[in-house]
Amino acid sequence: MTEDPTTILLVDDVQANLLALEAVLAPLGQRLVTATSGREALKFLLQEQCALILLDVHMPHLDGFETAALIRERPRTRYTPIIFVTAVLREEAHILKGYAHGAVDYIVKPFNPETLLRKVRLFLEQDRRERALKREAELRSKERDESHRLERVARAAAQTHQERLHGLFMQAPAAIAILRGPDHTFELANPFFERLVRQTGLVGKSCRQALLQLAGQGVCDILDRVYQTGKPFIGSEHSVQLNTDSLQPEERFFNFVAQPTRDVDGRVDGLLVHAVDVSESVVARRKMEALANQLRAADRAKDEFLAMLSHELRNPLAAMLTALELMRLRRNAEAAERERLIVERQVGHLSRLVDDLLDLSRATSGKIELRREPVEFSTVVARAVELARPLIDSKRHALNVSVPESGLLVRGDLVRLAQVIANLLNNAAKYTSPGGRIDVQGRLEGSEALIGVRDNGPGIPRNLLATMFDLFVQGDQKPDHAEGGLGVGLTLVRTLVQLHGGTVEAHSEGGGRGSEFVVRLPALSEHERRAPDVAASPPLEPQRPRRILVVDDNVDAAEMLAEALRLAGHEVREEHDGPSALAAVAEFRPDVILLDLGLPGMDGFEVARRLRADSSLAKARVIAITGYGQDVDRIRTAQLGIERHLVKPVDLDTVIDAVGA
Repeated sequence: MTEDPTTILLVDDVQANLLALEAVLAPLGQRLVTATSGREALKFLLQEQCALILLDVHMPHLDGFETAALIRERPRTRYTPIIFVTAVLREEAHILKGYAHGAVDYIVKPFNPETLLRKVRLFLEQDRRERALKREAELRSKERDESHRLERVARAAAQTHQERLHGLFMQAPAAIAILRGPDHTFELANPFFERLVRQTGLVGKSCRQALLQLAGQGVCDILDRVYQTGKPFIGSEHSVQLNTDSLQPEERFFNFVAQPTRDVDGRVDGLLVHAVDVSESVVARRKMEALANQLRAADRAKDEFLAMLSHELRNPLAAMLTALELMRLRRNAEAAERERLIVERQVGHLSRLVDDLLDLSRATSGKIELRREPVEFSTVVARAVELARPLIDSKRHALNVSVPESGLLVRGDLVRLAQVIANLLNNAAKYTSPGGRIDVQGRLEGSEALIGVRDNGPGIPRNLLATMFDLFVQGDQKPDHAEGGLGVGLTLVRTLVQLHGGTVEAHSEGGGRGSEFVVRLPALSEHERRAPDVAASPPLEPQRPRRILVVDDNVDAAEMLAEALRLAGHEVREEHDGPSALAAVAEFRPDVILLDLGLPGMDGFEVARRLRADSSLAKARVIAITGYGQDVDRIRTAQLGIERHLVKPVDLDTVIDAVGA
């Protein structure tokens, strides 16, 4: 059964900010309610509950802190999570003031949509868990009420006529039986109890034998003790294996009560036993515990990934900053060549990290388009070796390639398949000690082309083999993270191979025994026609010079892009905020506008909206160059008439092609 959507309250006095929040949160499928003031938010909360409040700090009349304090005063909303949304985080005292007024987190404008979605999902999941726990508590309360009611029935039964007792038992909504004597002979059993006995296959067994098979020795001991001492027993979640048509018995859970019955002289003469099926609540709780364990594991993996990402980004940035400082001090172009190469190499490293993350995002969301054509695996391996050769040589590894020149023909994307093998080669080079050995072997096995990448490195622990291709999973890392990596490379490998209809496996005999990764793809016959699937593109015509307006609040990025476009023969102007961009369009009359969406104040979405609303400014083509790459961002740009949506970092050739299209 699908749960009803929960309510998220969005509070901001600026309508554009509310529209942005609604656009980002819309994919969650929850009910979004907006309020433009603290008073309007409080009025809504008088009538309805919500799972989460996103509250702007700076609002007229009642600011965010005052609104939060009033929300916390009411018992009904005292514990509703509040995330403050603010354009500026001031000194620590300002932050602490927010938490003192009940904030559980902060989001800084302009916010990162992925960060906002991740935090909101966390609190929605917490709300779902709390509601599930509340439902379970209500169920347990009903079970206790039922148990108490049955106890009252038992006490009344001991004082009334046998026919009255029999009638009550026959109507009771639980499994009930009366047992007599020390051997616990069945005197009476209601239909629920009889059905339970039939399901366990105990019909015709002796009383004690049936109880032993139905409930186990422990329960029989409890019944003996109740009979001997006259003290009642209330138990919970006792497991019973029910025989069904399937091979495996069905496990059910019961709360049971054993209440002594007495004769006219007050002596114990039997037991009233009743059991309530609580299997659904037990299974629900176990599922919740399993989900909680999964969430904790995912949270740990996320923390490890963020730590590794920080490490991987800081290293090349440190080298780049040092190299640039040396270039400034030397003021000598020839002497600065080494530093220039360092910067170039580290920028390449950063680009590869970002490319891996972007490729993984595109692949898992089904947005990678494969250019399939017949290709020999020898060509794929040659391209991959070329990509991985710098790392292999830097570690002084011996590389041995044994792949036939022909005969391993597959239909696939040469670039993506080379990326798969290069990732495996880089992985082997990275984790193998310097001076190691890497072997690449290819062969045909039946209808499959097979490529294996083997190393003599530390191997893979058996407990990690099954999860090596999961996101963020990495082998044992040294404290200094010497091997580096983000734990996404193998996930990308598996995804790309699966998109080609193949499989990839990891093998290792344990610590110090090396490892092997094997890629299998459907092989093509050598006689299959080798014509590419896509017709050859016509030769590109030279671009004509265009008037281009570059709008980006990152001054360095805007200047570098503008200079590159000038070198390509275009006339370029730069602006760094929304109002200046609109004024420049009216004056400069550009053919193309390269627009950053995350501008301060008036963002790129609003700039595009105003351009399209003014017929005199609407002729220019608008291309978004932005760090926002989610589906919701692409939908918004398309709705605003933005022609292309390019996600940073974008290589210069792509920008020039987009400008000249």
